[in-house]
Amino acid sequence: MATLKDILGSASPALEEVSKHLDQLQHEERIGQTVDLNKSDQIKLWELGAQGKALSLDYLVPAGAKRLEPYPFEGKNSLPLYTRFQKVFYRMSDGSIGGNNNSPAHWLAGWGYYVTEQSWKNPRELAVNYLKLPKEKPSDWPEIKPNSAGFSRFVYYNTVDFLRRISGDVLIGRAYKKGEQEMPNWFVLCRKIPRK
Repeated sequence: MATLKDILGSASPALEEVSKHLDQLQHEERIGQTVDLNKSDQIKLWELGAQGKALSLDYLVPAGAKRLEPYPFEGKNSLPLYTRFQKVFYRMSDGSIGGNNNSPAHWLAGWGYYVTEQSWKNPRELAVNYLKLPKEKPSDWPEIKPNSAGFSRFVYYNTVDFLRRISGDVLIGRAYKKGEQEMPNWFVLCRKIPRK
């Protein structure tokens, strides 16, 4: 059977084909095929994602979720090092969505806290906004520090990641400096625990 990488490597991959393929996989296989994508695959997926269904914050964390309950997504980025990570989202008391990056590089880059919002550039997308810090976090999580502190300023500071929907459990993202200037950094996310 063709893999996600095979489909993206075909002459003219279609988002409908990619979405159907991902939705039919067993979840562990879905995660595996998602985090197997390289930079060129992720660029293709980003371009296809422009045709994806509109995203709302409820896609990341259900409206009825418990306050500060974590919703992790497995991730793979296009950087040369430390490519695997998790983006973990949670709903705060006011209903807004906070989160951080659980990366093997957190000892150097920090935890990269953010607030996720509906995108101001494209209402079909979401914006993971590192220019804003959440006011709350799960009690056992690391301290929330400004993304301008230490080495974090070279990774998260002044950055906004925009997200596009690919399938029921998979997103594609791209980093923008201050939410305006495109950066040559992409990443793919797959929900760690599938939606019920």
